[in-house]
Amino acid sequence: MTAAPWLLLWTSDAKVVRSVETLAPEAGLAVRRADAESEDDTNPAVVVLDLDAPGAFDALVDLRKRWPESLVAGHLSLPDRERWLAAERAGCDVVANRGALAAALRKRLAAGVPRRGRRVPLLALADAAGRLGCVHREAGAEVAEALAVYHVGSRFLACADRCPHAGATLSEGELEQGVITCPRHGSQFDVSTGQRLRGPADTDIATYPTLEDGGQLYLLVADEPS
Repeated sequence: MTAAPWLLLWTSDAKVVRSVETLAPEAGLAVRRADAESEDDTNPAVVVLDLDAPGAFDALVDLRKRWPESLVAGHLSLPDRERWLAAERAGCDVVANRGALAAALRKRLAAGVPRRGRRVPLLALADAAGRLGCVHREAGAEVAEALAVYHVGSRFLACADRCPHAGATLSEGELEQGVITCPRHGSQFDVSTGQRLRGPADTDIATYPTLEDGGQLYLLVADEPS
């Protein structure tokens, strides 16, 4: 028997919990809480995350790696454009203020529980064994721009390979502790979140979700709406 799709509540905000618990049955989703034990090893279809909680952004990066095909919805207590954009860069599919989260999620789920995207093979994990730093470059056939894949610690991180300042190839620069330095003018970016850490570039770079499966690293590409 196929397990029913479910929604994981990674939040204790009472207002959000009530609204999501009301919404979930409309989309055919069972609700579970992050602290509840379960023997079900299926991935959640949806994760709702409190972005104001301590360590929330680290948790977001980790859960995106663990469940790359889940839809992640994050909520903030107050409007904060920088944190909103940072959450989207780190992997949130939906970001909303706590009072508007249920409506935003309902709209996203109106066509059914979505998958995050189709898989595009990038590299064999064995090819990156023992290597750190940039382990792959992609010309951009499946994304709007060229991307680079970095092996940082135990994680593979994909992000745009062109500096937004003058178009230099970022992966030709130095990577140190997850920060890539542009080889032309010295701009710096966090390859995990895409955040600009130092100019002269004045914008962040895009990041892309990946999935490790069967000895292969895949890029997850969102399907265009029909």
